Amino acid sequence: MSNLKLKNLIVKDNLSLRKALKIMNASGLEICFVTKNNKLFNIITDGDIRRALIRGHTLSDNIKKIKPKKNCIFVKEKYNFLDLQKKIAKYKIVPIINSNKEIIDYANEKRFRQLPQSEPSLSGNELKYVTDAIKSGWISSVGKYVNIFEKKFGFFVKNKYCLTTSSGTTALQLAIAALKLKSKDEIIVPDYTFASPINSIIHSNCKPILADIDNNNLCLSLNSIKKVLTKKTKAIIIVHLYGNAPEIKKIINFCNQKNIKVIEDCAEAFGTYYNKKHVGNFGDFGTFSFFGNKTISTGEGGMIIFKKKEHYILAKKMRDHGMRVDKKYWHDEVGFNFRMTNLQAAIGCAQLEKAKKFVNRKIQIFRRYNSKLRDLKFLKMVKQSKNIKDSHWLTFITLKNKLDRNKLLKFLNNKGIEVRSGFYSAHKMDIYKPYKNKDIDYINSKEISSSIITLPSSVSLKNEEIDYICKLIKSFFK
Repeated sequence: MSNLKLKNLIVKDNLSLRKALKIMNASGLEICFVTKNNKLFNIITDGDIRRALIRGHTLSDNIKKIKPKKNCIFVKEKYNFLDLQKKIAKYKIVPIINSNKEIIDYANEKRFRQLPQSEPSLSGNELKYVTDAIKSGWISSVGKYVNIFEKKFGFFVKNKYCLTTSSGTTALQLAIAALKLKSKDEIIVPDYTFASPINSIIHSNCKPILADIDNNNLCLSLNSIKKVLTKKTKAIIIVHLYGNAPEIKKIINFCNQKNIKVIEDCAEAFGTYYNKKHVGNFGDFGTFSFFGNKTISTGEGGMIIFKKKEHYILAKKMRDHGMRVDKKYWHDEVGFNFRMTNLQAAIGCAQLEKAKKFVNRKIQIFRRYNSKLRDLKFLKMVKQSKNIKDSHWLTFITLKNKLDRNKLLKFLNNKGIEVRSGFYSAHKMDIYKPYKNKDIDYINSKEISSSIITLPSSVSLKNEEIDYICKLIKSFFK
């Protein structure tokens, strides 16, 4: 939160009532926080001053003559969200203090920290490992933590060919590059997705072909793939959106018959399993993202896992400028600089130590939302397939009455709940219209795009906060 107006709210205890009123008028909030030795001493409103004048005080009197309230309302720096909500509802404006009782900020209905969609949890060995990496002097792409992170990640997903990258997007681009496709070869990609896989195809000088999604899991289905398949189709990117997964086995079997390569975009599906096997292991490549909002995070960063060793070796060379391992500065591939730093990998190692805990908490969050909301007639929750363990990176709902969505979004955000409307159908955006199939109407993509709402799903989210969000949703539709 910005402290732009905070200085206009704080007065020292030796100030006159007249000057205090001027400060209140300047802020427009009709209140001031009184400090003594830079610590919160009292909270005075213009009403307190009027009542003091009625009792015989003058405007020249010192503000400390107004006795402090017995219960001076405030919240501490690491406040409880629900506690703050209750205090704002009752007192309108609340000072935020640090451990020294110094005022560091304030909160009211229009100005306070929201419950975020998804934020990282960095309470483990992150600082310890990063400090160790800094002390070692290896802060770029060489260092022990890069190797450790790749090995530990491989152990988690059960794949021995793992390669760190600078982001989830560069992981996708590197996977496409390793396929050695020709200019304008076609790659099928979902119409409803974050733009990263589509952009990666375009930057690889290939042509994205937009396909509709399944209405239940928001992923590509075999049927949707068949509708846009052509003789130029060389690859497919399956995006495991929000932690969901499609019937991968059917898609893989079909692609093997057609000699079509498969890239699994698992950016949002760390911890998702199909038939007890981690996603990313079914296609030729599996790509992951460690952006700050992902289940495990390195700030920025990504990973590719491979089915074939030869793809791993080629991608590793291309990631490092296309340079030969045995001959420094000799390049026999046109490569990239898509490497992860040792500092990022150090954070990743600490994150992996809590990975199972994080994934389990994401699933618990979904189940609690589901138990509170699934019976409501005006919305729909994701359907669970028996052979899929969904990691539920973000819990989402789809509204049956699309006209209510923007109103509900505004209502919840105004209450301090960060909710979002998800992605737009790609074919609706001018830059992606050339990749639309004219024979497809994209019914499911348009439906989801106009009705979905993603809910707060951080691993630090408390059960009582989930209950509060659900209560607000229910109250909106009464």
